[in-house]
Amino acid sequence: MLKKYHSSTLSKLILLVSIFFIGIFSLIIIHLFFLDLMERLDNKTKNQKAKIQIGEYIVNDLYKIRSDFYELATTATNKKGRELIARRLEERINDIKEALHILENGGTLKRVIRLNIAGHNHTTKIINYKKDNNESFSLEAIDLRPKLEQLLQMTEHLQNLLDIASEYRNNNDHKKFTEFIRNITRYYKSTPAFFIRITENTRRLLYEGENTLATLEYTIQEEKQQYQRLEILLIIVIILLVLILAYIIGTQINKNSKDLIKLNNELQKKMLQLKIQEEATRGILDGQPNMVVVSNGTEMIDANSALIDFFDGYHSFNDFKEEHACICDFFQKMNDDDFLEDKDYDGLRWYEYIIENPNKMHKVAMKNLSGLHFFTITAKRKVLEKENFIIIISLNDITNEISVQKELEQLNDNLENIIDYKTKELQELNENLEKKVQKEVEKNRQKDKRMIQQSRFAALGEMIGNIAHQWRQPLSAISSTASSMQLQLQLKLTNEEEIEKSYKTIISYVEFLTHTIEDFRNFFKEDKQKVEYEILEVLKKTLNITDAAYKDRNIQVILNKKQEYFKSFGFPNELSQVFLNILNNAKDAITNNKINYPIVQINIYEEENLNIIEILDNAGGINQEIIDKIFDPYFTTKHQSQGTGIGLYMSKEIIEKHMNGILKVENRTLIEKDNKQQGACFIISLPKI
Repeated sequence: MLKKYHSSTLSKLILLVSIFFIGIFSLIIIHLFFLDLMERLDNKTKNQKAKIQIGEYIVNDLYKIRSDFYELATTATNKKGRELIARRLEERINDIKEALHILENGGTLKRVIRLNIAGHNHTTKIINYKKDNNESFSLEAIDLRPKLEQLLQMTEHLQNLLDIASEYRNNNDHKKFTEFIRNITRYYKSTPAFFIRITENTRRLLYEGENTLATLEYTIQEEKQQYQRLEILLIIVIILLVLILAYIIGTQINKNSKDLIKLNNELQKKMLQLKIQEEATRGILDGQPNMVVVSNGTEMIDANSALIDFFDGYHSFNDFKEEHACICDFFQKMNDDDFLEDKDYDGLRWYEYIIENPNKMHKVAMKNLSGLHFFTITAKRKVLEKENFIIIISLNDITNEISVQKELEQLNDNLENIIDYKTKELQELNENLEKKVQKEVEKNRQKDKRMIQQSRFAALGEMIGNIAHQWRQPLSAISSTASSMQLQLQLKLTNEEEIEKSYKTIISYVEFLTHTIEDFRNFFKEDKQKVEYEILEVLKKTLNITDAAYKDRNIQVILNKKQEYFKSFGFPNELSQVFLNILNNAKDAITNNKINYPIVQINIYEEENLNIIEILDNAGGINQEIIDKIFDPYFTTKHQSQGTGIGLYMSKEIIEKHMNGILKVENRTLIEKDNKQQGACFIISLPKI
């Protein structure tokens, strides 16, 4: 009954909606049809206006032609000027011919209009005219063509007269020049009538077009009003039809709705009763501590919440049922006759076997994420109406009981043996582990010592070279000063003041050498513990060590710093060794790549809680294929005689393990005086205090 009412109401609603859509579609079609008619009428008016605009351009061109014609004899004083005006006259006549051709055949007229505005000297006016096949071409327009040809002949004749007069004037033949001037004046007096006639023809052409336009606009306005009245009438008729049909169908829908509401109220009462019964049944089912499953013998129908609680990953019974039709999907094979499996038992399925053997204790094993669980299982068959039946399966978790039982048995059987075995095993494990840890720690300690020693030996080689560079100039200066003083003494050309001055010079060089030795000695002095130090001071001492080697290779060092103090906490001598390794690598790369204008740029700045030191050269950068390997031990791009491959490895170890910092490298572009060069940039990040 309810289905019948629902079907009838739905059909009437569909019919009502369809009528509304048909009505709206009809209104749209009618409106578009009349819009098209209006647009066609407006196009007729636009076409006639275009015709008038073309006529106005013809009149303006005629005025300009008349002005140019008179200008030909009055203002042009040489032949070149007259030819220029004659060409302009010919262009204007051709423009009029083009306009007449468009009026006769239809087309597009383009005219350039001069604006005399800064940055926008001219604009182009475009007029589209479509020739109506039913419209006859004006007689005035037809009469205009021969007059234009006549005007060209008049211009040519006038130009010949002016050329002859100009020739007489150039030959100083004043008599004939005066006579030709009179002839030209008489000729000009005969031209106004010609221009008046040709202008009147064009004005009649405009007048005819304006009258036609006025008549056409009046006719179009009348037709528009008729179309609008007809459109309104059709719209009213369609709206009335739609409203009448909607009222009839709406009345029937209202009647069906009342019947449906009555039936729906009765249905809701029955549904509420069923829901109460279902909730009571569900409460009883979920209140069972055992896992309860209801099946029809083929698939599961329902189950209590204990099933969902046991199997992880399912939110409801429906989610579980979508993947598994039977609880037996989870039965595990145990090689024990007391445990059931999903198999045939003498022609019986597992639940039938349970029903046929009610006095026997049946067990199953199932897994979830927490592990293997054991259950006792029972099955009962309940017959419903006709041939329908349900199977009620109950599973009781006995995992804890079995586990406790097994543990007690094992403890009773070999408790003492287990304790002895475990104790001995732990003792051996502790002894072996301690020995292994000590052995590995000692290996790593020896390895680090060897690495540091190799790194210091490598640095020592570089330092010896730097000492040679540092001492070369002071020793040479001491030698020169002593030789000069000895020679002056031999020649008796000196006095005590000059000797004193020479002694002071030698002493200053000796102090410089002593200071250099002290710097090198401090460099190799091992830091005993971490101290607070100033990064810029450590960097400047390192730069003093490399200064001579850099100057010898003309390497310019640029130091960019945003402040004077950058404090950190760590081992300053080890940091100096890192600086020296990077600066020496930059020097070697610049030397090997033969850079013409070598630069090493050092940037120091703060960023959040870090001091950032960037050392950038312009030696071409590091090959991308090996840039990730340069901090590996014993990896080097230098010749075997020049590098050991441990300098950068130890630098990274010092910064990251000893100084709690970060050392990384990237290729970067160095910009100096608009000159861009690629190079390697080593970035050291140290904690600031």
